[in-house]
Amino acid sequence: MKVVVITHNYIRRHGDLTALYLHRLSSGLTAKGIELTVVCPHAPGLLRRDTIDGVRIIRFSYPFSTHKPIVYTGNMHQEVAGSVAAKAIFAAFLNSFYFAARRVCRQVRPDVIWANWWIPPGMVAARISASMKIPLVISSHGTDIALLKKRGIFSTLSSYVYARTAKASVVSNFLKETLTENVTAISPDDVAVIPMPVGMEHFPKTVPPENDIPVFLSVARFSRQKRLDDIIAAAEKIIAKLASTERPPFKVVMVGEGPLENELKEIVQSRGLNDIFDFIPLVAQQRLGELYRQSDAVILSSENEGFGLVLVEAGLTSRPLIGARSGGIIDVINDGENGLLYEVGDVEGLARCMTSLIESPARRAALGEGGYVRAMENFATPVLVDKIYDLFQAVVGDKTE
Repeated sequence: MKVVVITHNYIRRHGDLTALYLHRLSSGLTAKGIELTVVCPHAPGLLRRDTIDGVRIIRFSYPFSTHKPIVYTGNMHQEVAGSVAAKAIFAAFLNSFYFAARRVCRQVRPDVIWANWWIPPGMVAARISASMKIPLVISSHGTDIALLKKRGIFSTLSSYVYARTAKASVVSNFLKETLTENVTAISPDDVAVIPMPVGMEHFPKTVPPENDIPVFLSVARFSRQKRLDDIIAAAEKIIAKLASTERPPFKVVMVGEGPLENELKEIVQSRGLNDIFDFIPLVAQQRLGELYRQSDAVILSSENEGFGLVLVEAGLTSRPLIGARSGGIIDVINDGENGLLYEVGDVEGLARCMTSLIESPARRAALGEGGYVRAMENFATPVLVDKIYDLFQAVVGDKTE
């Protein structure tokens, strides 16, 4: 089977974290015998034609890419919305993207076109798919699905794209609901839930650490959506129940960066919680794996989280999980099996979950073991590669019937 991958985001070299999950799927599919070619934007210092872990990569140039790049920045949507000039560059980018991808498809003659993100790659791929009669599969990873709620031009564009899509995948049931509620052009039966793969080599199963007191780990962007102030408030409630002479029975380590960093630190200081909270800047995956192994439990307090990749990573290291009952988090945490759930914004509920794990090492160990089993059965990279492969096979089968 031949597959052309159309994407605006792909790793640029070994060690790059940009869309690394897409490369893990692509290299896994290549190992299964698929002839896979990635079409993605060029950036300074990169080869026009490259091969990484057996994956063939063809990079295209677009106007102003040297002086005003709009890809590999992590904020394309905001930049394009910000000015007329950025919109003009984006239009030129789309034009270059289309002709480059069409040229590769004409050369390769793939059985399937696989676009990652419905915008902008899906827009390019839908046009090629329709003109060349090649089945289109679109995989969305979260940010593009969130745009559907804005309606307007996004409704028009998404209807155009998904009307030309044979099958789609999203990373959680929450995102599937968001997609199918906002786009009627594709049937829910044609949307598969296939999570993002993680770097399993960085997150091996380990025994619980021998900490003097339990350590809770939070790995999240410091933004409103992550509701990190709920963790601070829950910690304050736990401390309030202690005698004034008692030593706090836990610590919280917050890893991340973002616009609320100073605000969160000020809240911690103003509430006298400096001895409990440590803040660590965003770290590489290898170091993150070490932090999971040094922790006793992991908390994700987000509202409407697209998936919850950190929970899978923590589960692979056999750490118990605590999460808000929202978004894709409920795909990862099965309450009482591998972690504990509480309602979004319920600080008392979060405090109860934390207290339960503080007081019972046995429960931490049982939930951690459940987390490892669940992660391996549902989220291990080979499992997810097989699911994408089966999706392609279904599309090719439909085409030949």
